Amino acid sequence: MTSSNEPVIDNIILDDSSLLKIEDGDDIMLFSSLKADARPIIPYNLNVSGIEYPQLYSGKCAICNSPHRTLLEHVYIDCGKKINTTIKFFERHFRAKLNWTQVNQHIKFHCDLNKIETPGLLHYEDREHEVSRWKYREYELAETMILMEINDVRGINARSPDDILKRASMIEKLTGKLLLIKEKRDDNSMGLPNVFEVLHDLHNQMINEEDQRIIREKVKFLKQSIS
Repeated sequence: MTSSNEPVIDNIILDDSSLLKIEDGDDIMLFSSLKADARPIIPYNLNVSGIEYPQLYSGKCAICNSPHRTLLEHVYIDCGKKINTTIKFFERHFRAKLNWTQVNQHIKFHCDLNKIETPGLLHYEDREHEVSRWKYREYELAETMILMEINDVRGINARSPDDILKRASMIEKLTGKLLLIKEKRDDNSMGLPNVFEVLHDLHNQMINEEDQRIIREKVKFLKQSIS
C-alpha cells in the first residue's frame, strides 16, 4: 500500500534487483551499501555549491534511502545531467555499483531539477564584467538576486500537496534571507556620511584649481563605478 504522500511509481529498481547482482570476489559494492562516512578512493571536486531544489522521497528507492543521495544528484547536475557519467563517478570514486534505470527513475520521480534555486551571486560566476557594475552596491545586488530566486521558485510546477508545501517552504526561507539582508544593509548604513557631500564640501574648500580637478575626477569615477 503506497502512503498518501508518496507518489505512485512504476518499475523502481532496488539494489537487490537481479540487474545489480555482484559476482563473488568482485571488489565493487552496491550503492546502498555505502555508509554515511564512506570516503572516496579518488578525491573529486563538484561545482554545485549552495544549490537547492525540491526533493521527494520513496521508501522503495535505494537512492532515496542512501546517505549519499544528495551527492548523487549533485554529480548528475555537475556532469551535465548524464546518467552514465553519474554511474561511472561512483564506480571510480567509491567502487559502488548503480544501473541506468535505477538512476533514471530516481531523477525522474524523486527530485525536480527543472527549477534549481541557486544563491544570487552564483548567477554571476565567471561574469566579472557584470559583477563590476555592482561594486559598492553588494546589498542591492543580493536583494535583486533573491527576488529573482523567489520569482523562479514561484514558477515551480507543484504537482501534489507535498510539492506545494515544499515550494512554500522555499519561498519562506528566501523571504527570510531577503529581510536579513535588508536589516544588515540598514544597520551598516545608519549614521554613515554621504561620500559625495563630503567630497563636494572638500572641493569647495580647495583653493588650487588642480586640487579641485582631482576631486572632480574622483567623484566622476565613483559615480561611474556604481551606475
